[in-house]
Amino acid sequence: MMDGTDQLEQGRAAFNCGEYFRAHELWEEVWHQMEGPERIFVQGLIQSAAGLHHLQQHRPRPAADLLRKGLEKLLRGAPGPLVHLRVEALVHDLAQMLAEVESPGATVLDPTTLKL
Repeated sequence: MMDGTDQLEQGRAAFNCGEYFRAHELWEEVWHQMEGPERIFVQGLIQSAAGLHHLQQHRPRPAADLLRKGLEKLLRGAPGPLVHLRVEALVHDLAQMLAEVESPGATVLDPTTLKL
């Protein structure tokens, strides 16, 4: 049985490979056991990964909703055991992607350039 930090890292690796659904699943297992600002932050990662998965599936509307919710939680949560993540860069990239998805006539973007 792996501990929460291992699962968070496996989620990060999956995210960095563009496996957003798998990242979401790994993080969600750990999230249930967390509390406070770290729980909020991991929920932001989960929602962001789910949004990126929707984007991969060519569903921009649910993607935008989840990216918006995920960004809000990433900004008010605390990375906790994930302090080494590129949080500022991720928030910037997600915000830029959200703006592009929400723009009129937006095309579905390839989110696989995002890295944690």
